[in-house]
Amino acid sequence: MQTVMSVDVGTTAVKTSIIERTGRILLTESIEYPLITKGSQVEQNPRDWWTAFCESCRRIVRSEETPGLEAVVLSGQMQDLILLNHGTTVGNAILYSDTRAKREFSELSNTLGTDFLEKITRNPADAAGLPAKIRMIQSHQDLSDPACRILLGAHDYLCWRLTGEQVTDPTNASTTGLLNFSSGTWDRRILSYLGITEDQLPRIERAGTVSGVVSAQAAEACGLPYGLPVIHGAGDAGSSTIGAGAGIPGVVSCYLGTSGWIATTVKETVAPSTGIHNLKHPNGQDVIAIGPMLMAGGNISWLLDSFDLRSRGGDPFQILQETAREASPGSSGLFYLPYLQGERSPFRDPNARGAFIGLRKHMGRPEIFRAVIEGIAYALTTILTLIEGSDLSGDRYIHVSGGGAENEFLTEVLASITGATTLVSSNAAQSGALGNTVIAGQALGWFDSYELPEGFLRIEREHKPDVKMHRLYMKHLDIFRGLYTALAGSFKEISRLNNETNFKE
Repeated sequence: MQTVMSVDVGTTAVKTSIIERTGRILLTESIEYPLITKGSQVEQNPRDWWTAFCESCRRIVRSEETPGLEAVVLSGQMQDLILLNHGTTVGNAILYSDTRAKREFSELSNTLGTDFLEKITRNPADAAGLPAKIRMIQSHQDLSDPACRILLGAHDYLCWRLTGEQVTDPTNASTTGLLNFSSGTWDRRILSYLGITEDQLPRIERAGTVSGVVSAQAAEACGLPYGLPVIHGAGDAGSSTIGAGAGIPGVVSCYLGTSGWIATTVKETVAPSTGIHNLKHPNGQDVIAIGPMLMAGGNISWLLDSFDLRSRGGDPFQILQETAREASPGSSGLFYLPYLQGERSPFRDPNARGAFIGLRKHMGRPEIFRAVIEGIAYALTTILTLIEGSDLSGDRYIHVSGGGAENEFLTEVLASITGATTLVSSNAAQSGALGNTVIAGQALGWFDSYELPEGFLRIEREHKPDVKMHRLYMKHLDIFRGLYTALAGSFKEISRLNNETNFKE
């Protein structure tokens, strides 16, 4: 039996799995860790990632179902800012969804120009990018020390802890705002503006490459064999897109986690002005066109916490779905904007916020719960139209992956709003692990293509769009699009007032 250990360092938990070459998942362990949030601040302690990984790893290694282990392959949340100095982690990691660096981004835009940044990086430039965050850090911390190093993703950090190597992959690198997309190297003009050097950044390494081996110190901490090959892998968007079957042109995938995205593989980059991001495909040649939501399933987590559904007994997600089904399609005219942490696509606005619009006296939990689910689906649909075009008709399919795919009501609503059949596999929550296996297979000689091998996806549900509901939702979608436009100025003023009153975003 030939197996790999897949590790995905997510926003809420590390998920460690043992997977056969056939795609059969033998064992999975998930260990959660806290998220540090306050307003626009979103951070995590990288040491929590390592502790959770070691615990999940020890549980799995004790199992009898780990024969033929050939390598560890890594993936994780991308575009994180992690500082090292003299081989020690400094402070918390600043995550991708942190949008505090608005002032620094304004200065960056005024100096280098947004057009220049987007031309070089082939991606929208905003306050969530690492250049602005690095400038924010520099306001209170000197990064000029040659011993200072910057890692750029959660799996970068895990690779460093396992092997001592400081590497990243092209998929993750292309999200940072530091990469010259055409050359595939760190852009010297951007680095010069920031006052950092290439030596301070990780080397860029193709996803299907053995980056190093498990060190003796790491082996003692996590229980893996000393000398086991470690494959850095790709950022979670790359591995999940491949694992959902969209690693080849012509397939559309939708990832539903704390954040979310619509993604497809294309041959050429998309204009950044559309709001679509261009990620380098793990194969090093193609492009993953992706429209990211800063908060997708995170809105549902907020809802569960705000209405205290987790402490009432029973499955809180089932309670949410059953309650939402009591409301009529369109939530009786109640709309929800799912922008709790700002937004990146189809518009870029760190000041955007969540909002209920159309609330009336007779409304209650059913309308509120359904409006949140519909709001997530509306937002994903606006992204889909940028990728597919405005014609939401004809036979179309969306492969839904991530933990949010288990929310049957959300995948049903998504089908009726987009007009596309949503396909959910029995292992949809493990799309990242499946993608990791395909990526690792490149290094191990198992596979020579990024197309999912036969048997990897096992479709267990498909939701066809309800034609009548789709027509209704199209009318509501037009209203939904206009709501952000109408409120954008107010969101900006609210942010300004909060800053004046020293309220920490």
